[in-house]
Amino acid sequence: MLNKIAPLGFRNMRNGFTLAYHWIALVIAAGVVVQFFLAGVGVFGADSFDAHKSVGWMLHSASILILIAAIIGPRDRKSILMSIAFIVVFTIQVMLPGAQDDSPWLAAFHPVLALAVLGMAVHIGMPAISRRRAASAPNPAR
Repeated sequence: MLNKIAPLGFRNMRNGFTLAYHWIALVIAAGVVVQFFLAGVGVFGADSFDAHKSVGWMLHSASILILIAAIIGPRDRKSILMSIAFIVVFTIQVMLPGAQDDSPWLAAFHPVLALAVLGMAVHIGMPAISRRRAASAPNPAR
């Protein structure tokens, strides 16, 4: 009896992690958009860059969850490699402001890589949106 129940439970768990893989990426994408606003707040003097830095590190930490979810959820080569590439690009992106004093031209790639992080996060998250859209689409008339 246990053998018949276990595969269904594992399948449901795997599906849950697959959904988490996509939705965490979409949350990070939304967070990157907020980051552009927070950077503008810092640049134009309305406040310091502290909020931008804090949110950036929180989003970077959340990117590790994408790798964990990719390993447990979809478990295919593309998802795992995409999540590893995502973490690598994101890590480089958050480290670039530290090069501001020694190499400002290199640090200037911080917002450019933020766009790459945004694009990768949307790419990873799109299947969640297209599934919801397909589920809510009306059935064609026969």
